[in-house]
Amino acid sequence: MRQILLLQTLIIIFTNGYSQTLNFTIANPQPNIMEAYGGTFASGDIDGDGDKDLFMTGITPQIWTKLYINNGTGNFTEATHSFPRSGSSQAFFKDLDGDGDLDLFFSGQNELQQKFANIYRNNGSGIFSQVPNSLPVFIKGAAIADVDNDGDQDLAITTSTTAGIYLNNGNAIFTAQTNSVFTPVSGVVGFIDIENDGDKDIIISGANSTKLYKNNGSGNFTLDSNSTLPAISGIDIDFADTDNDGDIDFLINGSGQNLLFINNGSGIFTSITTSLQQTSGGQNAITDLDNDGDQDILIVGTQAGGLPNIFNIVYKNTGNNIFIQTQILGGEYIADCVVDDFNGDALKDIIIQGFATNTNVYWNTSTTLSVSEPITSKHEIIFYPNPAKDYINIKLNEEIGIITLYNLLGQEILTKLIKSKEFVLDVSNFSKGTYIIKLNENGNMKTVKFIKL
Repeated sequence: MRQILLLQTLIIIFTNGYSQTLNFTIANPQPNIMEAYGGTFASGDIDGDGDKDLFMTGITPQIWTKLYINNGTGNFTEATHSFPRSGSSQAFFKDLDGDGDLDLFFSGQNELQQKFANIYRNNGSGIFSQVPNSLPVFIKGAAIADVDNDGDQDLAITTSTTAGIYLNNGNAIFTAQTNSVFTPVSGVVGFIDIENDGDKDIIISGANSTKLYKNNGSGNFTLDSNSTLPAISGIDIDFADTDNDGDIDFLINGSGQNLLFINNGSGIFTSITTSLQQTSGGQNAITDLDNDGDQDILIVGTQAGGLPNIFNIVYKNTGNNIFIQTQILGGEYIADCVVDDFNGDALKDIIIQGFATNTNVYWNTSTTLSVSEPITSKHEIIFYPNPAKDYINIKLNEEIGIITLYNLLGQEILTKLIKSKEFVLDVSNFSKGTYIIKLNENGNMKTVKFIKL
């Protein structure tokens, strides 16, 4: 089946709403992963077999760290590992040594109340070995991205006593950058390209303070004061283009609030009113849950006082930053969540751990909208299929000058000079996910999104 995106028609669909397509079903039976709360998740293909494996920590009531190998359909087998046990923690799968497989950053506190921040190299088959490092020890407060545009992944860290950049030498060895401008706070840090210039800026929130730091492209940062940001102690920040305008917005959770800040395209952020549940004590996620090209939201957390005011809520993005509650998946606090395609059906599933009911897996059973043939229309852009696996057909009324492709972090993937009204874009080698295409038509910029299957 082929799906056509007509730019103006898309706007009508988004503002007037879809029939209900966003839906999750609790897994029965549940996959064999531990019942826990107060921990963290990381997901990624660690053994190169094309499916998403799972790293998990939590309290059971003992603290544990588990690594699970996926068989491709969401059935997990526990793997042997040498990671420290930890409850409250933070973990990322990233290629830290540039060899094409996913390594692991893992920080937390073990059963002896000793804090740690460890780096593990992957041998390509999902077997990890620890790399000696000189990072500060802490539980949470790290983010990973290439800050100096040298092709490897660097670390940003914030704790109550230190905050700064740790540069990667390309082999997962990190060295502290001198002359840090960051104010240390115990909180969260995240990377965001605030002004669409292709480099990684930073937001840090904690101790009733939220600050933006602008990157000059070489990993040198200065405090940015162009936006009025909330004086809250952030515990979670999520980034996405929530309004489909080509720049990155962010959702921050802290001090019992979920606040959505919209980017004006020049790096100035404004908080907007939303229908999102106000919570704390959990984690949120922003991603396209129904493969319709926009970013939906999962809220996990509690209100003051805890039970019974605990929430796992799925919100569908209907366009223009209008989020409609579609489903309540129970409720959790002292919680975390992970969203990824665990059963191989090209839809992102949800796993939530928390104190109320421990761990639950929810399969994504959403349906996607499609039509069988291209539609002839007076509208400007004909764009199909979407989602796409190998090729996308693009047609305009006038000559396409330049086509530029970005990922959702604002990174430029490719640029092509077209000089034609029609073009076939080869996306067969792209990673699965959502991408932004910008078309320059005689000086007029047009933006569309597509899903790569």
